[in-house]
Amino acid sequence: MDDPIESLAELEENVADIEFANRAFGGIVPALREVRRLRARTLLDVCCGSADVPLAIVRDARKRGERIALTLLDRSAQMLTIARGRADGEPGVTFAAGDATALPFGDAAFDVVTCNLALHHFEPDAARALLRELRRVARLMPLVCDLRRSAAALAAAVVWSRLASRNRLTRHDAPLSVRRAYTAREARALALGAGWRAPRVRPEAFFRMTLSDPSPAASPRT
Repeated sequence: MDDPIESLAELEENVADIEFANRAFGGIVPALREVRRLRARTLLDVCCGSADVPLAIVRDARKRGERIALTLLDRSAQMLTIARGRADGEPGVTFAAGDATALPFGDAAFDVVTCNLALHHFEPDAARALLRELRRVARLMPLVCDLRRSAAALAAAVVWSRLASRNRLTRHDAPLSVRRAYTAREARALALGAGWRAPRVRPEAFFRMTLSDPSPAASPRT
């Protein structure tokens, strides 16, 4: 998924598998929880993919009578095409093509900046550059939601990918993603190396974790 896929239909199937896993295994809950808590009004999602997580956050806010202006960024034209289709005219959503390690936005440009299931795609030096940029453009908090590497997580990914999907991308990428994922300790060390003030790692269900760095201003709105 780091490179263009010849068949957009095959990529769509793979994305649908990821969206299903996010719904079934708590992939939306961590980011939704934090954005709700902070009552963010502006949200940037970096490496947005199909944007299922940030779009769920925006739609949840609307149901509660709140509005979030959402910006979706990805370097992949294919992924942005899919994200535009998923947004389906959702108001207040803008799209940007760009490099996650050199974001085209000013300092503290967004209340919250999220990055979902993408950190494991970055080798350590690039991961630190990514985290540095997330911290720079987040006013209240950068929030990274990703997998936690472990033998149990790898076994679960192998079994799930074989039983749940016939898509070759899913069957290849699910175990590979776990192998490439960072442990909680490694993720925190990367964040410290990227200049995060006080990075927090929270284990989540189904071998996931959230990495965050609340700013002093990050208290819930009244």
